[in-house]
Amino acid sequence: MVRGRKIGETIYFQGGTAYNDAVAAAFSQVLGRKIIVPPHNGVIGAIGMALLARDKVRATKEATTFRGFDLSKVDYKRREFVCKGCSNYCDMQEIRIGDSRTYWGDKCSEKYRKAARTDTKPVIDDLVARRIEWLDRLVAETPASGPRGTVGFPRAMYFHERFPFWKGVLTRMGFGVKVSPRTDKAIAREGFERTVAEPCYPIQVAHGHVGALLDSGVDFLFLPNVINSETTHTHTASQFCPWGQTLPFVVAAVPKWEKELRQKLLSPTVRFRDGEKHIVEDLFDCFGPLGVSRKEIRDGIRDGYREQAKLGRFLEAAGAEAIDRVVKAGADAIVLIGRPYNLYDRDVNLNIPAKLRDQYGSNVIPIDFLPVDEIDIRDVNDNMFWNYGRKIIAAGKWCRNRPRFHMIYITNFKCGPDSFVRHFITRASGSPYLTLQFDGHGNDAGYVTRCEAYLDSKGVLRPWAQQ
Repeated sequence: MVRGRKIGETIYFQGGTAYNDAVAAAFSQVLGRKIIVPPHNGVIGAIGMALLARDKVRATKEATTFRGFDLSKVDYKRREFVCKGCSNYCDMQEIRIGDSRTYWGDKCSEKYRKAARTDTKPVIDDLVARRIEWLDRLVAETPASGPRGTVGFPRAMYFHERFPFWKGVLTRMGFGVKVSPRTDKAIAREGFERTVAEPCYPIQVAHGHVGALLDSGVDFLFLPNVINSETTHTHTASQFCPWGQTLPFVVAAVPKWEKELRQKLLSPTVRFRDGEKHIVEDLFDCFGPLGVSRKEIRDGIRDGYREQAKLGRFLEAAGAEAIDRVVKAGADAIVLIGRPYNLYDRDVNLNIPAKLRDQYGSNVIPIDFLPVDEIDIRDVNDNMFWNYGRKIIAAGKWCRNRPRFHMIYITNFKCGPDSFVRHFITRASGSPYLTLQFDGHGNDAGYVTRCEAYLDSKGVLRPWAQQ
């Protein structure tokens, strides 16, 4: 929010946190500067909103809806309940002031928060929804049974990027593929209860998907130990994160599933970077004992890459069209950066991408719709070890000379690679960005507030100020 400015000699500490004198004293000790805490520091934000409202009314000549200062006469009520509009069963809060009602806590926003908070309308399609629908169609057309049995495939982690490839491989080898349901509260709770360590939230969710598949009675569970990705940037590594790599081994150690997974778990070690010949041998080590030949595996890999290419073509075409529309309209856009399992699982990200579009009229463009694969990031980091880290920094470089494309980084608490990568984003983009860290808590109020503050700081919510 300070647009990259350095800390100066005069430091003004506002907000509710400033009521704690120890915090102000700690800042003073660390910085070696005097910290100024203003009177009424806890309501400075409200004063700022009043000033913004005043400026908007003056600029637009709109009538004010200010209720007045006598709050004792305001009919204020608060109610908590559980929304049963979908399988998430969100814990909701209803705030009623007079005849108006507002709602907080829902993940999908489809039932309680349809009203937009701005007159701005998106000029592009809902790319997040279109990508999810694309994968849903592929799942629906994938046979759930086959001559060699049914393989359970968790709708978690790298499903959101690699499912087309694995669908082609597994079906060519004679397996049916059963994908677990969308993440909901029950799956998330199961994952939390079964996790034997303290990983990030997406890994917890993946445990829940494993449980759902095992409960459904699949013949096998497919969780590959994928080490790295294909890349044209051969000067550096292209690794996946340690939790993503080791997920099959961690899941196999869950006491409830340990015995069953000894019989059902299929977890080939795969190094995509090494090419087709090595992938064939990697998969043969796992599937050969089940009677699958190298030829079937080789044919499956080629089918898989053809399926994956279809997703790539869809993303490229839809992304180019969206960027063109935004530029021609002179509009602003939100570029979502992060890992696919954070961007496309609505439970993990509390459906914030849809809320940005529906409530604020944002043109939301996820990272994999951008042409970033060939961008060289060596001037920012010449040895980016992580595959997604390279893509994320490349997206920052892509945004650098496009001032109306604003980045929001969706990540998780406890994500080691992201904690490292984040420091290079501003250097790549040359502009501030917003980070949202999700950890499985169900209330979106804090995230929505941060999004609104970020959009306002970028001028997106104040077109009247630019007129």
